[in-house]
Amino acid sequence: MSPSRLYLASVMPPLPLSSFNVSSNFCTEENISECILYINQELSSLCFPPIYRNSDNIRDLDAAVALNNIYDLLQLHRRAVGMMEELEVEQLKSSSDLHYQHLTNSRLKDQLELSKKENMRLHERERQLETSLKTLQNCLKDAKEDVQRLQGIIASRATQYNHDIKRREREHNRVKERLNQLLIAKKENKQGMEVLNYVGRSDGRRCLWKTGKTESRHEGEMYKTLLNEFDNRQRELMVENIELKKVLQQMKQKEKFVIFQLTLQTNSDDEEPLKGPHEMSCDHAREKLTNSIRQQWRKLKHHVERLDSQASMVQDGDSEEMISKQLYEDETERLKLEIQQCKEFIQTQQQLLQQQLNTSCDEETAAILNDSYMLEEKERLKEEWRVFEEQRKNFEIERRNFTEAAVRLGHERKCFEDDRAVWLKHQFLNTTFADQMKPQSRRTDEFSKRKFILFTSLISL
Repeated sequence: MSPSRLYLASVMPPLPLSSFNVSSNFCTEENISECILYINQELSSLCFPPIYRNSDNIRDLDAAVALNNIYDLLQLHRRAVGMMEELEVEQLKSSSDLHYQHLTNSRLKDQLELSKKENMRLHERERQLETSLKTLQNCLKDAKEDVQRLQGIIASRATQYNHDIKRREREHNRVKERLNQLLIAKKENKQGMEVLNYVGRSDGRRCLWKTGKTESRHEGEMYKTLLNEFDNRQRELMVENIELKKVLQQMKQKEKFVIFQLTLQTNSDDEEPLKGPHEMSCDHAREKLTNSIRQQWRKLKHHVERLDSQASMVQDGDSEEMISKQLYEDETERLKLEIQQCKEFIQTQQQLLQQQLNTSCDEETAAILNDSYMLEEKERLKEEWRVFEEQRKNFEIERRNFTEAAVRLGHERKCFEDDRAVWLKHQFLNTTFADQMKPQSRRTDEFSKRKFILFTSLISL
């Protein structure tokens, strides 16, 4: 027996007992003639030759015809069974094809879902890349702006440096012109010049006469010495001026602090009684500061005047007595060394200051850039984590919906199988032998209906 027949035997409900016991009660000794007549009518309705042979109004049973009819019925039954098996094989093929189509459909659906997810992932990746590109463009723009700003600062400093150099050159030329004018004026007034309160040399020797040779020999060195002394003095005055500015700034800050404390104290007490002493203390401090600054400026002015008088006295002494050549050269070498040391010291300080400024600027810029990169990385990680959480939630919702749909489909399929089994059982139970004893036309219709129902049920299985 084929597997489909076994499946049909297990699925189809059992026939009632009356349908199996009809053959045993169909023919008895009392109704043989009626049974033969019924069989003859059925064979006639099925287009078989009758098994009765009428001769002289005597009904006689024809055994050959009966056997032929039985053989034909067996052949029909065998063909029907073969057709049934072929139909079962075709049904198995169609069911396997249908199952394969279902599997293919599910696989294609899975591939479609994967393609959609991959498309979404690529879109999200593209969006992230666009965001990072915009961020990098903004960083590049900020860096370009910083570079332009630094270039502007460097250009302004270079302009200021060139301006300072030109100003120093102009001052230097002006001082040289002034010295030349003074020397020319002294040369012109040399004959009418008198020496008062002459102080002789310590060694008791007489000074040498001032001739053109000695003047030409020591004039350039004298200019260099005077210029170096003037530069040194000017540098010292600039340092003192800077220190005085710092002191003035500190005193201003202290004055503001004292005024702030006094205002706090006056706010806690009455305003009217303390108004006079507070104003007096502030005015007194202001006057004291002004007087101290004026005194410092007077001292500085007196010091400059004293230096000018000393320089004029030195020039007068040079006109009266000559310094020995060895002492003059030693003093000149010493001054040159001091000037060179001062220049090197100033240059070293400038280099260190510039390095410190560059280092501090670079460190601050690097710190700012590192902080900005850290913030951008943190924001990007937060965005990726948020997208991941949304995808995970969507995946959980889809998985839950798929599980519910699968469970619902299983329940519906089970209900459909139960309904179909009940319907088939009801159809087989309603089909009895009493219905076959009805008129010929009704029996033919019922037989065709049963065959149609049987074939449709087999096809549906």
